[in-house]
Amino acid sequence: MIKAASVGLGWWSDELAKSIQRKSNKIKIVSCYSKNKQKMINFSKKYKTNYHNSYNSLIKDPNIDAIILTTPHSLHARHTILALKNNKHVFVEKPMATKYLDAKKMYLTAKKYKKILSVGQNRRFSSVYDYINNLNLKNKIGKILHIDANFSAAGAMKYKKKFWRANRKESPGGAIAGLGIHMIDLMCCFGGKIKSVQSLVKRFAVKVNIDDTTSALFEFNNNCTGNLTTIFACPYNSSFNVFGTNMNIFSDVDKSKIKIVNSNGKKQEVNLPNKNTLFLELQEFADSCKNKKRYRIKNSEAAHNVRIMEAIVKSSKINKKIFLS
Repeated sequence: MIKAASVGLGWWSDELAKSIQRKSNKIKIVSCYSKNKQKMINFSKKYKTNYHNSYNSLIKDPNIDAIILTTPHSLHARHTILALKNNKHVFVEKPMATKYLDAKKMYLTAKKYKKILSVGQNRRFSSVYDYINNLNLKNKIGKILHIDANFSAAGAMKYKKKFWRANRKESPGGAIAGLGIHMIDLMCCFGGKIKSVQSLVKRFAVKVNIDDTTSALFEFNNNCTGNLTTIFACPYNSSFNVFGTNMNIFSDVDKSKIKIVNSNGKKQEVNLPNKNTLFLELQEFADSCKNKKRYRIKNSEAAHNVRIMEAIVKSSKINKKIFLS
């Protein structure tokens, strides 16, 4: 059993804790830390854990095997590197970091200290991903020509100025860090690394000083194109569509629904089982810590996602296509 500590204690740390506490026989949250003491007390009561009065004391505790980080995005690198250097495995929520160079430092530190570093890209554990990936492995899609993805929600319409996400440092490019990076990750699974980005990032509706509407056009190494839309001020949507020479696939990732249109015009609708993706990603993280089994999202892939986030913001700012080497 991996003994983990939850750090951050916002709404997402609660979602992760609910997914495994009293449900997993591989990983258990035994302690927690937040700068807000009342949050620590509430979390420890709810999930029957201890709590530490400082991050330093937590990462130096020999009874803690791993840290589950859901702190603000810009703090991921510092918190992760400190934990790794103190002999702790780390599960860090996406985005891996806000800067590509920081993400690279994170996984190089994990390699140096021989610890597991895993990034929480939970849609990679979804039924939709598994189904499309299986079709692709069997070459049923044919040559993938284009990937279209949209992950949007209205969350930023309720943001207050003091909320940590309500600034451009923590939410670069609007909804990319919170939402769009999930789709960037899925798109790269089927298109390969992104080699060029051209984007528009705009603020049309939210009251706080972040953008809310982002659109990006990609060219991938696998010789296909892609379009990402991620909006922070509209009703919820999580569509992931793949266009191939043999079939087009239209999916709702979070509702586990797929529609396929074959080259002969035949249509097929598939309702897939919903999976507890948070449980599955933390189970696989625990397996990686215990048995050195490879976690399915490579650190280099998670770092590439951050690089694309940076490129989207830069492309819109200078109004030019960005080429990645």
